[in-house]
Amino acid sequence: MNEFEIKFLFPEEKLIQIESYLIANGGTRRQHLQAAYIDTPDFLLSRAAIAFRLRREGRQWIQTLKVATSNMLERLEHNVVISAAGKDLPTWDIRLHQNHKAGKRLNKLLSKSNTKDLRVVYQTDIWRRKALVHTQSGTIEYALDCGNIFAERSTGITKVSVQELEIELKDGSSETVLNQAKQVIREFNAHIDTRSKSERGFLLASDLTFSPPQKASYYSLNHAASKAEIIRILIDSCMSQILSNQSILNAGVKDYSEYLHQLRIGLRRLKVIFKYLPNLDNEISQESIVNFKSVFSGLGQYRDAHFVTEFLNPILISLGGPEVVQGELPRLSHPSTITRDINFQIFLLEAMRLSLEKSKGGLDDRQSNCKHQDELDFKKFVNTQLTKIIINFTKKVSNFKSLKDAEIHELRKKMKFMRYSLDFFNEYLDQKRLPSYYKRTSELLQHFGFFNDICVAIKNFDVLVKDDSNLLFALGWLKGERERVKTVCHKSAKSLLKCEAPWKM
Repeated sequence: MNEFEIKFLFPEEKLIQIESYLIANGGTRRQHLQAAYIDTPDFLLSRAAIAFRLRREGRQWIQTLKVATSNMLERLEHNVVISAAGKDLPTWDIRLHQNHKAGKRLNKLLSKSNTKDLRVVYQTDIWRRKALVHTQSGTIEYALDCGNIFAERSTGITKVSVQELEIELKDGSSETVLNQAKQVIREFNAHIDTRSKSERGFLLASDLTFSPPQKASYYSLNHAASKAEIIRILIDSCMSQILSNQSILNAGVKDYSEYLHQLRIGLRRLKVIFKYLPNLDNEISQESIVNFKSVFSGLGQYRDAHFVTEFLNPILISLGGPEVVQGELPRLSHPSTITRDINFQIFLLEAMRLSLEKSKGGLDDRQSNCKHQDELDFKKFVNTQLTKIIINFTKKVSNFKSLKDAEIHELRKKMKFMRYSLDFFNEYLDQKRLPSYYKRTSELLQHFGFFNDICVAIKNFDVLVKDDSNLLFALGWLKGERERVKTVCHKSAKSLLKCEAPWKM
């Protein structure tokens, strides 16, 4: 059994409205759920994204094992009813899961000594209100959870509150969940949160507030059985990075710079996939593209501000000039004002929808031949795209000194597309040539990025300098630095062209 669900957080003032909706759909009673999560002292299971628990549901005890998959909304799940009565925690037995896929993953992780070390590491006490909703495409279960997570630390027992709404697929198409999720976002101003109770419990027991920023995850296309599976693998990789970081931004993390940085990387990676989708027999709606561009533009303001405060000001001070003070810059609120926005949340659902179609079981000879042809066709398409970019790049480099700032920015975007393509499709490329080519491409993009930061700052300061002459010093330095960095970009570009491409041109 696989669990497919989306979890939401929502404004406090929407709680009564959500409860009324569930009650109107049959959720008249609340269920008391008390669970104990089991792990090793060093949290071996939690660090492997595995949750192992015993939960008392009414008079019944259920032992559950959940294991993460590449899709953040889907987990392997195996439940076993325990023959135990009363409130006392019964003895757990991991052997009950040994014939399930999740159990096999657990057995690979645990040795006999680890098994002996298992203990209760945190607990939950939740009141749940459930309601089943039947649609033409399937049945989903709403679950409103309110309560607490408890953990014992050296300073005593500590807790964190829980108030969340889950939509879980019980029968039918996963499209059902996404359609209901869109309704929840619009009606309750809710936002997607991928942090499970087990993740939050692990953090609480470890005396941490948030998980570290999520970087791009590893994946392989070698075993993709169809174009649909290529889509799933690539988008799941992007969405894992996007959903995790946006969840923590939405939770109000104060030191958000690295989470924001990784979120923007995830969005850029997804943008590259959008350009490959038509060749994979799939496309994203124009409305979603518009929402994507709006969000990405809004989040870009934070990078611009970070460039001024973290890079430019220290240089200006070291040169004896006045720093650019916050009052001279646009005041930026917490980025969650953008990531919680309804349009962005619905965009996330649209992106998830693209990855839902999965390949089926084994392949017969005819299907294997189709897969092989699919793979050859797509490799050819990737090669064609990269060749077009490098041909255009070669022409631009030959005339680089005369390029305007905007033209260099456009060239930078095309080279980003190429660099992320090298990431996504590295298995299709010449492995001997790839490392040096990738390194020089990355170095070029660092120079291009610095050049773009300078250009954006100049554009902003040109407007503000009318009201504050202190900006003249910063503006003068930036314009001089722009010419120097442009020369560095040119040299770096010529260096890349000397490198042999790792694909067939």
